[in-house]
Amino acid sequence: MSEAIQLSRIETYIEEWHECYLSELKKTGYVVTLDLSKEEHKQIWYGLNDLEHFLRSSRLSLKDVYVSLNAFIHGSRKTADLRQIRNIGVDLDFYKLGLTREHVTEELNRLIAKGTIPCPNVTLHGRGMQLIYSISGGAAPVMGYMAQYITNNLIKSLMHVGADGACSDLSRVFRLPHSIHSKTGKQIEVDIWTKREYQLTELYEYVPPMEKKRPAKRKGIIETLPAPKGVMTLYSLNTARKVDLEKIVEMRKGEIDHRHDMTYIYAFTTALIVKHQGATVDMTLQLNDRFTDPQKTREVERTAKDAYKDAITFFDAYAKNDFEMKGLPRNLIKPMKNTTVMDKLNLNLTQDEIEHLTTLISKGEKQRRNTKYQRKKRREKGIKSREKYLEKSAKQTDKQLENLKELLDRNSKIKGKEIAEIMGVTPAWVSKLKKRLKN
Repeated sequence: MSEAIQLSRIETYIEEWHECYLSELKKTGYVVTLDLSKEEHKQIWYGLNDLEHFLRSSRLSLKDVYVSLNAFIHGSRKTADLRQIRNIGVDLDFYKLGLTREHVTEELNRLIAKGTIPCPNVTLHGRGMQLIYSISGGAAPVMGYMAQYITNNLIKSLMHVGADGACSDLSRVFRLPHSIHSKTGKQIEVDIWTKREYQLTELYEYVPPMEKKRPAKRKGIIETLPAPKGVMTLYSLNTARKVDLEKIVEMRKGEIDHRHDMTYIYAFTTALIVKHQGATVDMTLQLNDRFTDPQKTREVERTAKDAYKDAITFFDAYAKNDFEMKGLPRNLIKPMKNTTVMDKLNLNLTQDEIEHLTTLISKGEKQRRNTKYQRKKRREKGIKSREKYLEKSAKQTDKQLENLKELLDRNSKIKGKEIAEIMGVTPAWVSKLKKRLKN
């Protein structure tokens, strides 16, 4: 049995809140703190060796400091540079609904007892509440689609207590425990609800199976079977697209020209993830609230419901077709291509904005990222760059020319075949070397 599989079957526990972020089993990559109290938005990266510094920053009780839920390459917090999924988080802005902390805590306990949601490992309390589910040993970035699918469906179950629908981004930050919320002046409290960490597959048991619309049946489930490839492709695309659309609204500070198109595309995308009309409408209304010029509630609801209907009609046909796009009816409304989304929204994204997106990018940008990724892989495998290869090759040729000249000086009548045997090269290469000597 491989070490990875053995580790995945070991039950792990947290004793302190910081073990959600940094521990012996969570040391691939760096978590990052973000200071929003000043204009420069200072970021500091922490690896396992920096644990004491990380805890010290928490004890300092600084204003408006946030920490990433997951780990990244040092110096970056882009999803493309994700190194390890360490937590799943849900943000509850219950104060926006006029609810109290006591009421929400009571409701969470009811949902946990009922088996609707898993018990969070850690909760943070400021103006609202944040739930953190710690992933045992961390998960590989390739499982990002599953982490986002789980997050969106937990949000769906908690919309009635103020869950933030735009909280599924893998680069999301939550307030640092013991930091100060500048608007309220209160310190961020942290509580441990359960110590045992979760496998992603355990959390997946609480949400509808990807390939079905029905709720998950938790009793008796021992192992979650992998979803068909077509399902994984569908959710990889749509979970990333939902985050990109939210990111665009955030980067543009709500200044969106084609709001109706944005609303429909966002609702269609969200519907394919949560497969629930009420949650789709609520999340779309949350996005609309982020526009500088929001649309009327009735208009958003109508658009979101139309998008939901189209999305579920597609999903049913897609499932019936064994999760294959080929063979679907031509008149069926399907998820838009990335280029179509970009054209409809007419965004004219800047390169800086594109850097923060995962899937709504051009073919050229996709190729550029792939080239960069492949180059990095070659470096890790010890494969030299083309420049170094050519440099080494030139030195080798110079050495061979020296050896050939020495052999010819000793015996000008020596045959090319003999030279080739002595030098360990082909006769054809000897001929080329001779020509270079003459030149």
